[in-house]
Amino acid sequence: MPPAGLGPRPAMSTPRARHIPQLLDTHAEDLAFLWAQRRMVLDSAEHTLRDFAHLTERIEAHVQGLLVAPTPALRQRLEVALGGGERDDIFAAAIAVLRCEDAAAVRWVLAEFSRAAGPTLDGLRDAMGQAPAALVGEELRQALARAKPATAAAAATALANLRLLNPEAPGLARLLVEDEAAACALGWRAATRADCLGAAPSAARPHREALARPEPAVRHAAWASAAWLGHAPLWVQLRRSVAEGDAVATHWLCVLGAPEDSKALGTAVMALPEPDQRCAALARFGHPAALPTLVRWMEGEDAVTAHAAGLAFTRITGAEIQGERRTLPVPDDADEIDREMAPLVWTPDIAKARRLLEEQGAQWSTATRWCAGRRMDMAFAADDLAALDLQARWDVAARAALAGRPVSAPPPIV
Repeated sequence: MPPAGLGPRPAMSTPRARHIPQLLDTHAEDLAFLWAQRRMVLDSAEHTLRDFAHLTERIEAHVQGLLVAPTPALRQRLEVALGGGERDDIFAAAIAVLRCEDAAAVRWVLAEFSRAAGPTLDGLRDAMGQAPAALVGEELRQALARAKPATAAAAATALANLRLLNPEAPGLARLLVEDEAAACALGWRAATRADCLGAAPSAARPHREALARPEPAVRHAAWASAAWLGHAPLWVQLRRSVAEGDAVATHWLCVLGAPEDSKALGTAVMALPEPDQRCAALARFGHPAALPTLVRWMEGEDAVTAHAAGLAFTRITGAEIQGERRTLPVPDDADEIDREMAPLVWTPDIAKARRLLEEQGAQWSTATRWCAGRRMDMAFAADDLAALDLQARWDVAARAALAGRPVSAPPPIV
């Protein structure tokens, strides 16, 4: 007979689930959103490395929230995400499956990776680059060596982000001369990170061949490699390419250029097709000689150019010159949605910009490169980079590497 106050034991009921499906939905949605933010801020002119680290912490918190669920529930989520084909949703589901460290589930994800393409491959690549290295490293090496170019490039990227990519891997060398432009560009980015992080970087890369390619993405990646590896012999070719009207070379001369490049860049920038491109290029170079030009563009009748010029003025000087709020014009043939979504921006306060140029122009002229009001034509130590936004950080580090005094590894690949 049971003790007083206690009845017979109830019959065994179905075990309660260890997770709440609706809460998993929230974790997955927030994780996908934050991953997209992480990718976008990596070259941000507004966020610092500290902001990036905070994003990474929030991402990890949502991963841990998903890991409360059993493996079958996580696999089901990934199956749904794969059907949707959205890169960040696929990442959010795949990273949870990979982090649950179930061997069969990991093999399944690797099989999906081997046959994926487009945004699906991108999302799985992102997840592989954040997965436990012991679970995916060997399979990624095999994919680099044997898979089709797009998959091999994705494997190289994941290995580079895991700091496992061998700079001398034969599969990597093949990617650098691959005809498929997207795979070639991704291979160059992975090789750059591996070369900079490896104890024995590759002594030779086919930079000149890549820089002769017609695809901008390949040339961008090859110029980045030349800068981060301190490949000074290509400096003459960069200036020659700028003179020939190569917009990619113009971008990299804005990032890497010396004061004596100011005149050549002024000519090259004017050849860029869009006003926001011209203004952004002058801001990236940061030479104070551009400030009168930017003020003159603010005074023009074109609202798009005036707005872009105001942003560039602020990017160089750090001075806020916001004037009035205005909706930017849209093309005459724009549909109703485009008209309703027309950007609402701050137009520059031209009088304030002119006054600042008169009052502080002499001070700004004491340096040859500025960013957000900070003098940039000086040597930076590694500890100095923490105060910079991420775009400025990578620019400073690329210039330092080109000068033979590296202060930072290249950014992760996104």
